[in-house]
Amino acid sequence: MNVKPMTWLLLALTMASYAVYIFLSSGSESVWSFISGIIIAVASLVMVWRFCRELKTNRQE
Repeated sequence: MNVKPMTWLLLALTMASYAVYIFLSSGSESVWSFISGIIIAVASLVMVWRFCRELKTNRQE
């Protein structure tokens, strides 16, 4: 297995955990913390999408 897909998965899990931390710790304090949590969660979903795409590309080779 190529190292690149695992890198995307590791980044996605790290960012998802940080987004959950933002939502649980300071989600109701500021609108900016809520917005940054949403942005980080969306970035995490994009990284999961990249992980799946890299896996599919590696299987086709």
